[in-house]
Amino acid sequence: MSPAHRRASFAAAALALIVWAHPGAAQSLRGSSASLDIQNRIAREHDFTYIESPAQVRRFASAGYLVPVRANQDFDLHAVSFPYARPEAELFIRRLARQYRAACGEKLVVTSLTRPQTRQPHNASDRSVHPTGMAIDLRRSNTRACRAWLEDVLLSLESMRVLEATRESRPPHYHIALFPRQYDRYVARLAETA
Repeated sequence: MSPAHRRASFAAAALALIVWAHPGAAQSLRGSSASLDIQNRIAREHDFTYIESPAQVRRFASAGYLVPVRANQDFDLHAVSFPYARPEAELFIRRLARQYRAACGEKLVVTSLTRPQTRQPHNASDRSVHPTGMAIDLRRSNTRACRAWLEDVLLSLESMRVLEATRESRPPHYHIALFPRQYDRYVARLAETA
C-alpha cells in the first residue's frame, strides 16, 4: 500500500471512529470559556496542584507526580522548558505519536508541557492547566493530510470525554488538556478488546 493510500485509510478509520463513538456530536476545536471550565474542573477532581515555580516542578518530578518526557523516533520536543508531564499525559504522547507517524510519515512535535505559573507566556490564559502537568501543546503540521488526521483523532477523543482540545492560531498549535483517570480507563478498555 502506498503512503498516500495508507494516510487516506487511517483518516477514514479515524473519521469512522468519530461517527461511531458519538453520533450527532457537534465537537469542535474552537476554544471557549466552557472548555476552560471543564479543564479546571477535571484538575480539581484529580486534586492537582497548580505548580508555581521551577523548583516545585523538580520536587513534583522527584516525588513521581510528574515524569520525564523524552523524545523518541516518533516525536520531538521543541523549545520545551520543562519536559515533564503527568504519567498519563506521557503515555498519551507516546501512543499518539506512534499512530501519527504511521499515518503521516512525520514526527509529532511537542512544544509545551508542564509550565509553572511563574513561567507562563504573556498570551496564556490565567486559567491555563499547564501548571498542573495535564496539558500538552503540539505543533500544527504544514501537511494538510496530517492536520486532518490529528484533528479527527482529537475530536474523537474529545467526544469520548478523555480530553479537551483547542486549535490555537498564535502560534499555530493544538492545546490538549488530558483527563488522566478517563484516559486510563479508555486505554484499559482498548487493551481488553485487543
